[in-house]
Amino acid sequence: MYAFTAKASESTRIANAIQTANTAELIQMFNSSIELVTPASSGVNTKEQAKIVLDNFFKNHPPVKATVTHETNGTTNSMIVISLVTKNGTFRISVSGTYKAGTFLINEFKITQA
Repeated sequence: MYAFTAKASESTRIANAIQTANTAELIQMFNSSIELVTPASSGVNTKEQAKIVLDNFFKNHPPVKATVTHETNGTTNSMIVISLVTKNGTFRISVSGTYKAGTFLINEFKITQA
């Protein structure tokens, strides 16, 4: 039960960081390299590159509300789907990551038009 609670809190933490456009909080959860997809770009990025791309996305699409719509938790992998309503449209964000030494590390972060 404890492991599920810890994993559920990660999805809430990610959704809150997205809703507040807190890229500094998000990149703390990123793996050293991450597959990042936004409507404007796609590719494998370092944490620093990913922060720049996400800052640009949130500047162009200021968040209004982020809601976790789906979550799958495995023993080592998890996937979270977040619905993001912005001032300029609605997006679907898919986040997948792995647990290493009890810490959730995001490997893929994909933002697509909903």
